[in-house]
Amino acid sequence: MPFVLLNEIEEMKIEFLDKKNYETTADTVLNDALRAADAHKRVRGGIQKLLKPGASLLEIVSAVEDMTRIMLKGEKNNGIGFPCGISINDCAAHYTLNPGEKDIILKESDVLKIDFGVHSNGRIMDSAFTVCFDPKYEMLLKATQEATKRGLEVIGIDMMVSEIGREINEVFKSFEITLNNKTMPIKAIWNLNGHSINQYKIHGGISIPPSNNGDCSRISEGFCAVETFATTGRGEVHEKGECSHYMLKENIGNTKIYSAKNEKILNLIKKEFGTLPFSPRHVEYYEKDSFPAIKLLSLRKFIEPHPPLFDSPGSHVAQFEHTIYLKESGSTIMTDGNDY
Repeated sequence: MPFVLLNEIEEMKIEFLDKKNYETTADTVLNDALRAADAHKRVRGGIQKLLKPGASLLEIVSAVEDMTRIMLKGEKNNGIGFPCGISINDCAAHYTLNPGEKDIILKESDVLKIDFGVHSNGRIMDSAFTVCFDPKYEMLLKATQEATKRGLEVIGIDMMVSEIGREINEVFKSFEITLNNKTMPIKAIWNLNGHSINQYKIHGGISIPPSNNGDCSRISEGFCAVETFATTGRGEVHEKGECSHYMLKENIGNTKIYSAKNEKILNLIKKEFGTLPFSPRHVEYYEKDSFPAIKLLSLRKFIEPHPPLFDSPGSHVAQFEHTIYLKESGSTIMTDGNDY
């Protein structure tokens, strides 16, 4: 990380968040979640001064990672629960910089999604926001922010996910955007959904769609990430480009690894990340020059790739996301802050 950014982090007085300071209720799960949620909010606040045209996306990612490691030191991957996504314009999700990749400088015309997760004892707080500098895209941001807000308002235990999707879709129906003297409806990306979250597992098995898709699955007690993606494109994403998000594959079996280096990296992944998503940058933090091994482990299906997701070329995508804790006694939006 550039020296100037290290100085800025020191000036922000980012400190370790002691678990004892979050033992405020008899609900130990909630206490862990409160610690992680506090870290997420502090990280967001810490990077605000970097979010401007001319900013280095490498600096933004580095700041998110370094601040998380300071505050949640000792957790698996030092509290990093999901790689810091920095998806621009038609890239909707799952993009971050890989080791050795050329830095990207933020332009005034860009629509940038920042999506990252932190955790305490595996209680992952997953939250995302969008920034833009050109006023013509403000309605795009408002559409997804209002749609996500509606999803958070209506979600509840035993509610069918299709009912939540219907409410979200009603919000999207009321938004349109004018670009190049042409007015068009703002669409939701149908194949990017919210999701339940289990301990150390970013996707807990339940998907929350942005429309009434007929899914009768019901929400249960626990954590859910409610997120929506607004787009000027087709409203459908596809995989494209080099992967930067990975997860350890379940049920690897006894397949033999014929390289000592690859076996070392796989054992490192098991130890430091477990079932948490990770990026090659995270592996490089522990073991330099590991990216080639990660690619080979992916090809051998020891780890599962999650490549970048794109809508149609030339389109712009915005995203907002919050994690909510649902109990019979009530719900709490854990990642809700003064910023969004």
